Amino acid sequence: MTEKNSSHKLLTVVICTFAVAFGLFFKLLPAFFFWQGQNYLKNQDYVKAYYYLKNAYNFDRQNKDYRYYYVQTLTNLTPTVKVQKSIFEISESKQDDSARMLAKSEISKWQNNILKNIGDNYIEQVPLDRKIIRWDAETFPLQIVIKDKSDIELPPYYRVEILRAFAQWQNASGFLKFQETKDAKNADIIVEITSLPPDLCKEEVCRYVVGYTTPKYKGSQLKNMTIVLYDKDPYGNYFSDKELFNTILHEIGHSLGIMGHSYSSEDLMYMSKEGNNFYSPYRSSFQYLSSKDINTVKLLYKLIPDITNTPINKINTKGLVYAPVVLGTSQEISSRKLEEAKNYIKNAPDIAGGYIDLGIAYAELNKKSEAEKAMNKALELAQSDNEKYIAFYNLSILYLNNKQLDKALEYANNAKNILNSEEIKELITNINHAKSSKKKPFAGNNFTK
Repeated sequence: MTEKNSSHKLLTVVICTFAVAFGLFFKLLPAFFFWQGQNYLKNQDYVKAYYYLKNAYNFDRQNKDYRYYYVQTLTNLTPTVKVQKSIFEISESKQDDSARMLAKSEISKWQNNILKNIGDNYIEQVPLDRKIIRWDAETFPLQIVIKDKSDIELPPYYRVEILRAFAQWQNASGFLKFQETKDAKNADIIVEITSLPPDLCKEEVCRYVVGYTTPKYKGSQLKNMTIVLYDKDPYGNYFSDKELFNTILHEIGHSLGIMGHSYSSEDLMYMSKEGNNFYSPYRSSFQYLSSKDINTVKLLYKLIPDITNTPINKINTKGLVYAPVVLGTSQEISSRKLEEAKNYIKNAPDIAGGYIDLGIAYAELNKKSEAEKAMNKALELAQSDNEKYIAFYNLSILYLNNKQLDKALEYANNAKNILNSEEIKELITNINHAKSSKKKPFAGNNFTK
């Protein structure tokens, strides 16, 4: 018994000693990393300083000294996407200290340099659902196809003006490349000319959008962009060459990833109200891309995309910018999108698209009742099947996120009756799974517009 007790005591002592040594080791290890990192920083060996100070920071992210010297090291490294992201995250942290101030200062320098080199732009209007969607420039030229689904024979100049509009974007940008193809299945940008929906004019008032663009994507994979153009106006007239050219020129901007609109009437991507009979963003003369239009698309293609046609992990990020460095936080993006939507509605109070944007912005800001009201207004104003589909789809997403599963399924089925798309099939599967499992819905479905 005595020997057993002695063995137990010895084992206890050994375990305690080991535990103390182990605890002491992990207490001293971050201090060691910090000490080594400081030495390398003083000797301007920033790569080694980064290795040690990052380890110290990861051990204790609240330590003000670890944070400050870690940021100081980051500011001396080549601003890769990884470095940009690390500095931005500290600049937005809740801990208000010298590290956060230094990080904010560095972000401000980057912003100033980027904007100085690019020039005036409206990049804040670009995101889709707070995400950057664009093509991978290394896959240029983009394959474009023109599909005529109209039930009438169209004037030859329709095709001429469409191709001329693509040429203006290509020539003015200096880097965009397009190539026409007949392979609709593998096309990147599909231009679809279709017959105008009936019953757009009531009591001599017509409400319609000349054209619209819809991105097709799943997760982070961009499949294609479809530009829908109508064959005639609501009065049965062919569009003039100017009207058609200006329309497609504007929609190409959306198909490239500019998902919002400029506030300036000088820009192609501006939305305004002309006349009393219908809403149109286009002018009576041929439109040209402004310097801000070009600057915006150039800056867009310098930002790391969230959605693109190349697998995200295959994107060549060399020389690219971590998008929040330019755009700010998700909250800031949504707030700006809210103001954009209000401005859109002010100019065109009878167009469904503005209320869809308004609803999405409110939803992202977690203002649920305002979002629901805006989406229902969009549904009330919707004229085309596409607008109705988008309104139903977004209302379904809204109710799904609010865990109102029966209503979510009802609106999803309404959307499915209009267009049985892959995204609506996925949404209905998600809703049914949430209903059967009684678990939190999978957050894979996003709002669309």
